[in-house]
Amino acid sequence: MSISRRVFLSASVTGAGVLVLAACSDPTPAPSSTRTPAPTATPTATGAPGVKPSAFRRSSWGTDPYAFGSGSVLTDASTDTDRRRIASPLDDKLFFAGEAVAATYPGTLAGARESGLDAARQVAGIASAGERIAVIGAGMAGATAARDLADRGFDVVVVEARHRVGGRIASYESDQWPIDAQLGVATLSGQGAQELEAVLTAGGVTTVPFSASPAARSGAKATPFPATSAVEAALAQASRWADTRSAEYSVDAAVTGSRAGSKLSATADGSGVSNADRLAFLLDEVLPARFGLDPDALSARVLAEASAPGDSQLVTKGFAAYVATLLEDLDVLRGSNVTQIDYGNQGVGLRLVTGESLSADRVISTIPLGVLKQKKIVFEPELPVAKLDAMDRLGVGVQDVLWLRFDQRLWSTDATVWAILDDSATYRLWLNLEPSTGFPILVALIGGDDAIAAEKLSDGDAVAQAMSDVAAYLDVVPATASPTPSATPAP
Repeated sequence: MSISRRVFLSASVTGAGVLVLAACSDPTPAPSSTRTPAPTATPTATGAPGVKPSAFRRSSWGTDPYAFGSGSVLTDASTDTDRRRIASPLDDKLFFAGEAVAATYPGTLAGARESGLDAARQVAGIASAGERIAVIGAGMAGATAARDLADRGFDVVVVEARHRVGGRIASYESDQWPIDAQLGVATLSGQGAQELEAVLTAGGVTTVPFSASPAARSGAKATPFPATSAVEAALAQASRWADTRSAEYSVDAAVTGSRAGSKLSATADGSGVSNADRLAFLLDEVLPARFGLDPDALSARVLAEASAPGDSQLVTKGFAAYVATLLEDLDVLRGSNVTQIDYGNQGVGLRLVTGESLSADRVISTIPLGVLKQKKIVFEPELPVAKLDAMDRLGVGVQDVLWLRFDQRLWSTDATVWAILDDSATYRLWLNLEPSTGFPILVALIGGDDAIAAEKLSDGDAVAQAMSDVAAYLDVVPATASPTPSATPAP
């Protein structure tokens, strides 16, 4: 199935969450009152000199000690069988949940929620009334499982390594931001999103439609950057080629082996962009931003995923609060990092980094795959070799975001997805949230090796680099200078 460039761009809006949701969602119209009229523009071809954002937020999921990555992803060495192997319970005592092991919609927030419900049903099917169930992790999967089991009458305790709940739902509210800055999951779209959106809306989460309209910076002006049938055909060709092979292949290998890009023109069309440019940008920037891996490691199976809609719902308020509501009236041990899990006929014992221990009849682990891959948590008895091998094969992507808020709109284009074709830039994929929210907010998306490298930058250097990269789009002279930006540390 062909994957349009518009689909890839819109799907990548999720940033660090890995959690690109893939099926239709019915967006509701944005309130007309949310749109702030753009200021009278004074165009300039060189960008607004000396402009700084008023506030910024930045994620660093690759180095986050409680995640070590944004989420799971198939590599050229793994298949969905590996997810099932990791998910299989051990001795009816130790159960696994989370986006990495989801039976449906794996690698997504919808999948994380469903996996929590699945694990809770498994436990409830064999546990006796009054048993104590420990849930490791207070993200979407853990909070969902804990709530379901508590509602069934079990004695539930939640053990969370962070001092906050939500996991990779990192939603922050402050006076500096008119909407919550999402450092993890930011949008709802794709398979499983309809049901999830209804659940979140009922739980007080608010969203606005985000309509994807791509543009590219070519020379001194922004030009439309639409999908073309030639690029779609090239991606479909690479997908078919990989499907006919018995072995697993990376995206790069599939594109090369199928010669999918050999017929794409390198001559710029009416938009100022060539089809070769489009394909290169997709492979080098959009795929890593969406999945967290570069195309030389990312499974070619992603090319055959069902096409996601071009538009999505952008979460504006209440995301982290929703998870906190699920955990209301439950025993939640924050700041309690698990270092050892003993499971067997006598139940389960958890040892914490503080030296304390906790006993339960059964446990559901939602420990992120990135943390499990570190192999610093001791399991007694050791995990089966087949499960460990599956963990090694399945990939963990790194997707980061950099949110910038301005006091006024500094760009004249209404395009919502911005491409920067200069491959010397660090932040080359941007979202313009102003048309959806009415607020002058830009979000830079970065993934794969580029994200890992960018995480080494200081906050000041990252913001300066981002402003340099996006400067060509900032063609409105500001009325007044912006104050020095400030930020609250990322999770």
